[in-house]
Amino acid sequence: MYKGKPDTPLTVARYLRNTRGMSIEELSVETGIKWLPIFHLEHGLGVDLDTIKKLAVYFGVTLDCLARNDLASAAMQLHSPIERKNHLKDLLRKKEQICEEIGDRGEKLIIKREREKLSGTPFAMAVNGNISDDVTAGFDVLSFDDHGCPIYIEVKTTNGDRNTPFYLSRCEISFLRKCLEANRCYQLHRIYNLTDDGTYDLQIITAEELLREYDIVPVSYVVRRVSR
Repeated sequence: MYKGKPDTPLTVARYLRNTRGMSIEELSVETGIKWLPIFHLEHGLGVDLDTIKKLAVYFGVTLDCLARNDLASAAMQLHSPIERKNHLKDLLRKKEQICEEIGDRGEKLIIKREREKLSGTPFAMAVNGNISDDVTAGFDVLSFDDHGCPIYIEVKTTNGDRNTPFYLSRCEISFLRKCLEANRCYQLHRIYNLTDDGTYDLQIITAEELLREYDIVPVSYVVRRVSR
């Protein structure tokens, strides 16, 4: 447990910075305010009104609570369901919805492409994209080659360029490794530069290429208590 004491009493300026988990240097970069005026304000020293105004706007609090160093007022404002926070949640939901829509479009394009590829064979209508509804499956589309051997396809779609990063779940990574070990045909179909009129570019990546040529970086962690 941390038992140290701060050098100065908690000021509104430092409290606001702490709510973002930022250093003075990071706040300086975010706001364009030089770090020294921020330091002065946090330590109760004189600072110009323009600095206070910029910080009040950045944190979404009133100028008065910063100028008067009214900690109770600042805390109340931050914990109120103000429009700024709700707006951020709406933006995140909208972004998630757009990503899902782009993903669905990509899967439909690949299903169409695979059926056209197999046109004239008994396997064309066996191409199945319903697998994507099962999050535990590890792939999105079941297709086949001309001889009826299965091809397990994971689809990742973006309207960005070829170098845009994409995400794989733990289940998806586990499945591609199993395919590699069992010598099953696995392909990641990377749709990029997707436009509103349905044009796109496609890169097909094998399991071997994916593990050899790409960095797979964990971005979240499961935390469990250790039994003693």
